[in-house]
Amino acid sequence: MPSTPLPARLRAAEIWVVLGLLILLNTAFVAALHWQVVPFGLYAYGRFLVLGLGLVGLVALFRGRAGARGLVQAMAVWRVAPGWYLLAAAWAPLLCVTTLLTKGLSTGFQVLRADLGIFTQPAALMMILTGSVIGEIVWVSYAINRLAGRFTVLVASLIVGVFWTLWWMPIVYLGVGVIPGLPFGALLVNMLGVAAMCGFIYARTGSGVVVLLLQVMLNSTLLVFPVLPTSGGLKTYWLFAVIYLLASLAMHVAFGPRPLFRVGKRGNSALEERAELRV
Repeated sequence: MPSTPLPARLRAAEIWVVLGLLILLNTAFVAALHWQVVPFGLYAYGRFLVLGLGLVGLVALFRGRAGARGLVQAMAVWRVAPGWYLLAAAWAPLLCVTTLLTKGLSTGFQVLRADLGIFTQPAALMMILTGSVIGEIVWVSYAINRLAGRFTVLVASLIVGVFWTLWWMPIVYLGVGVIPGLPFGALLVNMLGVAAMCGFIYARTGSGVVVLLLQVMLNSTLLVFPVLPTSGGLKTYWLFAVIYLLASLAMHVAFGPRPLFRVGKRGNSALEERAELRV
């Protein structure tokens, strides 16, 4: 427990307070980079460290050290059916290829080229891994997990997708180390899809490791296939974002935990019953 108990209303609003403060912390950090208050070299890992350490500190304030230690429990869950690992690994590449094939229907089919250069850059891969680990802990193991106590998994995931987008906004608005020409609308659609798929995998497996694989593959695959604004154009990125969101929603509709939009009579979310959903 925290050394000084927090007011009941504040404790009840923990998830909203934490998410709001994490966005403010990131905004302050990015602004400091933009106005050269701190060296720009801190950007690569600094944004993730601010996010991760900020979460640990805030959760410790609300729920003590035990609560902070519990943030990584999902990372110890790895014994799940191999099919989940296959799905997590293939999901992003499959949707990137689907995007490019769909684009080809209107622009004409071309030779599908994949740039595998990212896999020869250890520093870039380490940054992707670091960001994916911290992202899984913050946005999935903590945020979706906590919100799923009040909402269904799908709704909780979409809410997190909005906050995830807001976390990106200072980076996009101030143009700090971000992909040029990244539109807010497409980013929002993309992050809603990303959060929805993370929530689906987490609810069905309870495994942070599988979600981590999903995110590592997404973050690296975006650099392999020409679907980003810098490599494939703005329309291609919009198409990818829409396809990713629709595909993620389809997984919830077809296989996801029920109910989709309304918490059951017991007041429990489907995420709290995920042990019964593992296949």
